[in-house]
Amino acid sequence: MRKISVVLLTAAFAVGLTGCSAPDSGSGATTISFAHWGNNEENATMEAMVAAFEAEHPDIDIEAEWIQADYEQRLQTTIAGGSQATVAQIGNTMLAAFANAFRPVEVDPDLYYSANTARSMQFDGEYLAVPFVAKPKVMAVNAAVFEDAGVEPPTADRALTIDEFDELAQQVTSGTAPDKTYGSARLWFNGWLVAEGGAFYNDDATACTLDSPEALETTEDLIAAQSPDGYAPTQLDAEGQDMFDWLGIGRLAMQPDFGPWDIAKLVALDDPAIDLVPVPGDGSLLEFNGLGISASASDEEAEAAQTFVDFMSTAPAAQDLLTTSESSLGVPIIEESLAAFLDAAPDKNLQAFVDALDQSTIDPSVANDNQIRTAFDDVIYSDTALGAGDEDPATVLADFNVECQSILDSE
Repeated sequence: MRKISVVLLTAAFAVGLTGCSAPDSGSGATTISFAHWGNNEENATMEAMVAAFEAEHPDIDIEAEWIQADYEQRLQTTIAGGSQATVAQIGNTMLAAFANAFRPVEVDPDLYYSANTARSMQFDGEYLAVPFVAKPKVMAVNAAVFEDAGVEPPTADRALTIDEFDELAQQVTSGTAPDKTYGSARLWFNGWLVAEGGAFYNDDATACTLDSPEALETTEDLIAAQSPDGYAPTQLDAEGQDMFDWLGIGRLAMQPDFGPWDIAKLVALDDPAIDLVPVPGDGSLLEFNGLGISASASDEEAEAAQTFVDFMSTAPAAQDLLTTSESSLGVPIIEESLAAFLDAAPDKNLQAFVDALDQSTIDPSVANDNQIRTAFDDVIYSDTALGAGDEDPATVLADFNVECQSILDSE
C-alpha cells in the first residue's frame, strides 16, 4: 500500500499548491490532489481512507493537501491562483460561496438512508458535490447528576420539548459559582434557534428571519439560562473550558451540542452514567460535508476524481473508517456502514446520531453566511445581556435583521 503524500499548508503558503494540473506520477497512474481540513486524528482518518482507495485503485494516485486552519480562505486563495485541488472537502453551507469553483456532479439519493444526505449538496437545482459524511449533534447526559438531584434523566425514546428541557435543567442545578453544578452547558444561539423552530433565513434564502418570535424567544431563553439563578454558565464562565470535561466530572447534567467528533472522548471516559439522547425541540443545525470536483480539472482528472469521490461516499471500505473508538469524522451516510459506526461505542446510544439526520432540516446555503453570522455574534453578545450589553433584545434583533437583509441582497 503506497504512502500518500501530504502537503501541510501553513500560514506562509503563498507559493501555490499542486493543483488540478498535477503531473503524472511516472507509474502510468493519474494523479489528483485532495484538499481537506481536520485535526491530527481526523487527518489520520483521511489518510486511512485515501490509502484504502489507492489499494483498490492502483491506477489513481492521491496527493492529499491538509489545511489545518482558515480552510475557506485558503481554498479561495488556491482557486484565485489557479492551483485549486482536483477534489476539495466542502460543507453544505459553503456551496453558495464556491458555486463557480466546482463542476456539477451526479448524485443518486437512493444510495443513502436519509433523504437529507443528497439534498445537502444541492444548490440552485444542481448537485455541486458528492455527500461524504454527516455531522449531526445530540445531547449528552450525565445520569449521576440527575440521580443526586432525585430527578429522572431524559430518555432516548423522544426529544424533550424546550419547556421540559428548561425545567429539568433548572431542577438539577445547584450551588453557586465557582462550585456550581449546572443543568446544562452554555447554549449556542445558532443551534438553539433551530431547536426553538427558528432560522437565520427563510427556506429559499431570500429573506433574513432574525426578527421572528422564535429568534426573540431564543435570545430571552439564553439570557435567562445564564443569569445568576439560571442553569447554564456565562460566556466568561465557559471561556477556555471543555464542556465535555465538565460533564464527565459532574459539573454539568446535560450537554445539548455534543458532536460526533467527541465520540472518542466518550469512549475514553468509560463512564456508564453518561449516555446520548436527542437534542431538545426541533433538533440542532445539521451539517454535511461533501467532496467537490474542480471546475478546471481536465477530463482525465475529472474522471479519476469521480471515481475517488464515489468511493469515499458509498464504499463501505471508506465509510467504515469514519468513526472508530480513537477518532471520528462523523456519521456514515450509507446503511452498510452503520454497524461499524455503532460498534465504536456499543454501550452508548450512538443511534441518536443516526436518528438526528432526519430530526432537523438542511439550512439553505448563503454566500455571505459567515459574514452575517460573525456580524450577528458581535451584535448579540455586545449589545444584549447575552454578553456585556443591556439593550432590548427585540430592538437589537429587529435592527440587525435589516443589516442581515442588506448583506443578503448584496450577493
